Amino acid sequence: MCYHVCMNPKVIYTAYFVVDPKKLLEEFPPKHKNVFAHHSTIEFRPKNGLEGISVGEKKYIEILGRVFDEKGDALLVDNDKSKKENPHITLSCAENIPPVYSDEMIQKAIKYGKVEIFSEPIFVEIIEGYFDGINDIIK
Repeated sequence: MCYHVCMNPKVIYTAYFVVDPKKLLEEFPPKHKNVFAHHSTIEFRPKNGLEGISVGEKKYIEILGRVFDEKGDALLVDNDKSKKENPHITLSCAENIPPVYSDEMIQKAIKYGKVEIFSEPIFVEIIEGYFDGINDIIK
């Protein structure tokens, strides 16, 4: 009965979802009012659906550094599957600033040498999955 939906789910984006966002935010308090700390995108609107995605697989990824400005706040991460130029976890954004702003902010920070790179390894536990427009699917 669930064959079509289960075999061909609607996939808005695939991601590494942070297992314990509260713990991450304790270690990296957000700089802005709107808090996320939710995931590191693998691919937005993936052309091949869930191909290459190990839904439900848990592991740790390294947090490499932090970037923030008056509008955004993000952690650079070692997301080996990400299609993004600069994989990250958006921690927070100012009022009326969308989380996608992190991409622009990180590019500017790299260009102007404003990235805080961590000297000691820091890891965050993630679980691989996807967002279907309603719920995170990480079974």
